[in-house]
Amino acid sequence: YEYLKAKYTRKRDLLANALTNAGFAVPDYSKTPGGGFFIFARAGKEIVDAIPSKYLMAENDAAPGGVARQDWALCQWMAEEIGLLCIPSSPFFSLAKAEQGASDSFIRVAFCKNDETIEAAAKALEKLKNIEAGAGESYNATVASAAGDLN
Repeated sequence: YEYLKAKYTRKRDLLANALTNAGFAVPDYSKTPGGGFFIFARAGKEIVDAIPSKYLMAENDAAPGGVARQDWALCQWMAEEIGLLCIPSSPFFSLAKAEQGASDSFIRVAFCKNDETIEAAAKALEKLKNIEAGAGESYNATVASAAGDLN
C-alpha cells in the first residue's frame, strides 16, 4: 500500500502548500502525524481580518450554540465568494471551548480529492493572497459588481 501513502502524501502536500501560500498555517508533517484525509489549518490575521462582517456572529442553526463564530463565518465566506468549501472546526471542540473561541481560527480541508479538484482549490486560495487586511468588504463589493456586470 505504499502507492496509496505516496498518492495521498502528494495530495496533502499540494493542498498544504496552497494553504500556506494563501496565509494559513498548517502542521509540519515531518514532525506531526498526519492521519486521515484532512488538513487542520489556522487562518492568518490577514485572512481573519478580511472576513466580511455580515458572516460573523450571524445566526446559524447548524453552528454550535446557534451562532456562526469566526470558523463558520470563514467557511461560509470562502464557499460563497472564494469558491472553496471547507469544514468549520468548532464541531470538533466542546461547546464550552468553541464558545471561548478555541476553534475560531481553524478550518478543516479535505485532500481526498482528485487532482483537478485540488488544483481548483489552489487557484481559489490564490484569491486570498490578493485580499489585504480589512479589505473583505471592498473585495465583496467588487465581486458583487462584477457579478452584476455578467447579468
